[in-house]
Amino acid sequence: MSTDPFYLRPELTPIITETPEQTTWDFPAMRAGGDALLSNPHEADNKVDVTARGRTFIPANLRDNAPILVSIHGGGYVAGRAAFDDAKNDELATRFGAIVLSPEYRLAPEFPFPVPVDDCISALAETLERFGYERPIFVLGDSAGAGLAYSMVSRLCGLAAQVPQDEETVAQYERISSMIRGLILLEPCIDPSLSTHSSSLFADGPVWTRRAAAGAWRHFFGLAQAKDETEKKSAIPDALVESAFPKPREHMREVGFPPALVVVNPVDPLRDEGIALATGLVDSGCIAELHMFAGTFHGSLSVPDSVTWDEIRSLISRFMTENY
Repeated sequence: MSTDPFYLRPELTPIITETPEQTTWDFPAMRAGGDALLSNPHEADNKVDVTARGRTFIPANLRDNAPILVSIHGGGYVAGRAAFDDAKNDELATRFGAIVLSPEYRLAPEFPFPVPVDDCISALAETLERFGYERPIFVLGDSAGAGLAYSMVSRLCGLAAQVPQDEETVAQYERISSMIRGLILLEPCIDPSLSTHSSSLFADGPVWTRRAAAGAWRHFFGLAQAKDETEKKSAIPDALVESAFPKPREHMREVGFPPALVVVNPVDPLRDEGIALATGLVDSGCIAELHMFAGTFHGSLSVPDSVTWDEIRSLISRFMTENY
């Protein structure tokens, strides 16, 4: 799209052309484009343990009370790997002295909801078994990763439908949720309706588009891709959406929903759904804060060595310190 009417930070605009097209309707091509970015893997400063469930960055001088930071990668629910965020997660481990876990969740459409959410929970449970249940937990996600972070925490707090009801799992979820100190959502992707003002205004991007979102959502929920205009206008059933992304409601705070930090971009089709989530959490009695930085757009918040990423890291640092 032409972004001439909208201010974009000059330091960030190069990534518009550097980012592979987000072809969620052709997810093999999207995955291949992302995999090409791994040709020069990051050399970590911290120890990195790799298992089938994810990648864990462990500071050399690990404190007994060091937090666990779950960092969930994006990719429109259909692409991406934990390794894509190695540089960011390595840096976060160093900056916060935290054990940083990047779950290797399985992707739609082969593995639709709730598999990716359950994979993130399983990765965290494995990490807790290894490092102990006494550590505070923060959950961070970007874009689709932020959607999974919100869904994951909602599930652990017993707010989402389809939560397993066996006593052992319920007890495990309650134990984990009681340790979560904060939820950090960067440009969250949580509204499949595609009905917001920003979804229309920025339908053609930059980077993330309305067409990409439509394809991603149908894959995520295990639905066939729309073949004509009638199917494109057909909504994903409300009950299915609510099971993944429950709307904020009364008493969420009482059941242990943690404080939330939400960051949105002014030039982003996802902007308004993030704003709606933050205000909905506040209206339901939860603790939430909302931030928007001038000139940012989808995918631009964690560009290495940028002023923008410095601002985001400082925001996360302050939020974690206040809620530790």
